[in-house]
Amino acid sequence: MKIQKPLQSVAFISLVILNHSIALVASADDWPAWRGKSGSGYSGEQSLPLTWGPETNVHWKRPVPGVGYSSPIVWKDNIVLTYADVAGQTRHVMAIDRESGNTLWDTIVATGPIERMHHDNSPASATPITDGSGIYVVFCIDGHLKVISLDFAGKTLWETTVGSFESAHGFSTALVLSGNRLLLSGLQDGSDAFIASLNVKDGSVLWKIPREKAIRSFSSPYLVEIQGSPAIILSGADQTIAYSCETGKTLWTLDGPASKTVSSIVVAEELGLAYISGGRDGQFYAIRYDQIVPDRESAADRLIAWKQTKGIPYVTSPFYHDGLLHIVSDDGIYRSYNAETGELYANKRVGTKIDASMIGWGDKVYITDAKGKTTVIRNSAKYEVLAESDLKEPIIASPAMSNGDIVIRTTSHLYLIRETN
Repeated sequence: MKIQKPLQSVAFISLVILNHSIALVASADDWPAWRGKSGSGYSGEQSLPLTWGPETNVHWKRPVPGVGYSSPIVWKDNIVLTYADVAGQTRHVMAIDRESGNTLWDTIVATGPIERMHHDNSPASATPITDGSGIYVVFCIDGHLKVISLDFAGKTLWETTVGSFESAHGFSTALVLSGNRLLLSGLQDGSDAFIASLNVKDGSVLWKIPREKAIRSFSSPYLVEIQGSPAIILSGADQTIAYSCETGKTLWTLDGPASKTVSSIVVAEELGLAYISGGRDGQFYAIRYDQIVPDRESAADRLIAWKQTKGIPYVTSPFYHDGLLHIVSDDGIYRSYNAETGELYANKRVGTKIDASMIGWGDKVYITDAKGKTTVIRNSAKYEVLAESDLKEPIIASPAMSNGDIVIRTTSHLYLIRETN
């Protein structure tokens, strides 16, 4: 195993998220970012295991070093994770061979004090992202957000510090890719609250826009098109704002749905709706995002299609497919809705505490709870359980799906789930 020392330059950056432009580069089998190629949690896979257990469909299981709640990403035969060595105060990026589960490389990318954080957070919670050329990660190091790029041999290519970061709950927001731009959310309690764009080639800051309110929030930006141009929607700090990816210009501003957000946005492109969860304040919005609204006073009337106020998740993200919207609250209550109208279809308890976000393929939706149980339901108006599996280990990270495999990170192990006839 190769351990590489970090570059000595100062600098640390912020965060950004995931996106659709990745889909232009990635093959149909890759899972290159938080919640996959589109950021929705949906995979185009044609066949994946529905059940697994100690003796069933576990291709391999291996320990994961250190601590980290970031989700795995998969590019071809590489599974990439981040973690922190708390005793050594180091942050790592590691690559694991998909077939064998062996470590390909393990690179130290930063060293610094472990930040203060919420008990459900870790020093390595932001999921990596790749465009197939580079791997991009973000950490909070010594009060600054540091973005680092590596190649697929584990060599550090560049690192940038975008701004300072202050939060009693630590940092966890994922990066997003749009063409040659990395987009990073630095929503925080400190005065340097911002949203920024970086050049993917060298890490240079292309634009950095300050936020008017300094409130920590961890919802990842979501990549969309607005009036035919790439844009991101970012929720948190009392507002949801759409920004131009190219210039950082504000396209519309909507108050709410919450002062602090964690749950990621999901979009139904064919309906022209984005779904935004504000669990701390009990507000859920479906918004008509594809427009430019210069008048902030009229934004709510023009943008909001429907609302919900019950069972709204704070941490877990919604899941959309084929006209249906699935929501699971942090305490395990599942609800399904007509995604266009907000009509409630199903209401059912599926678990206790839930941290991982839903994923799915075909007409299957996977719900994983914090104790390690995964319930597979059908993507239908009624609640129909297809299968249940239990690893009996705590799970905070969201699973990945790629080329017939499901990759699951528990708090202590990494599993590759594969059909074994």
